Amino acid sequence: MYITENLPEKLPCICNVTVVEKEPVDKVTITSWEQRNACILPIDVKAFYLATDGMQIRWSMKLKEEAVPVGMIEINSMGKLRRVTPKMASMHSGLPTLTDIESDSESSTSSERNLLGEQATKPKYSNKCKVFLLDSCQGNGKVCLVYPVKEDTIEPISTTVPTVWFLDRALEWHYLASTMTSYLRLSLVHLGLPQWQYTLTPWGLPTRAKQLMSIFVPERLTIDILGRFESSSHSSCAINGKYRPSGGTRYKKV
Repeated sequence: MYITENLPEKLPCICNVTVVEKEPVDKVTITSWEQRNACILPIDVKAFYLATDGMQIRWSMKLKEEAVPVGMIEINSMGKLRRVTPKMASMHSGLPTLTDIESDSESSTSSERNLLGEQATKPKYSNKCKVFLLDSCQGNGKVCLVYPVKEDTIEPISTTVPTVWFLDRALEWHYLASTMTSYLRLSLVHLGLPQWQYTLTPWGLPTRAKQLMSIFVPERLTIDILGRFESSSHSSCAINGKYRPSGGTRYKKV
């Protein structure tokens, strides 16, 4: 795999680069997944799973004679490529679900651009899109393969082309890449650093992630600081009119 050709072993302070080897998936398993979920996997995703059933690359940083775990690039195995659905809150629960947070004021066809200028329609559970988990990002969000629904046609969801999105801890969607291959390349560029996906959100990186990025991939930090990917409403952005981002993953009342 081209992934293993770009491991960060030669960079300063990096040690203990570990690649978890996994057996490939057979075509029968892939066909079974597609039939069960009524979705056709893209060619690059099929090729990936035919080569390896998921992926995990870990690396550590040398710090005072100790190896501290830092980076990880991970793609779920096919068995864990499960559908993400909005949790149904009980009638006595005050906790919001993904469908609650989706603003009624937003257009059902609102779109977003990624760093390459590619545009895609934002996922909305109210539109019955299908979402599958690629990576749980160690609890810092979710990277998902999203099958949109084309509202202006009667085209079945099984024929739509999925894209890769990041669902942050505020349950906001951010467009990452048009294919899983492109997403893997982005992961390599950022060396799988914790919370690197937040460079592609209006909120930017939290403090610790900025420190790590300044050490290992300073050019990516420069892009984030310059605000290349900031939205025009960054300074006044609010979630449901009550909360705004602070430090990437924490929120406070305004």
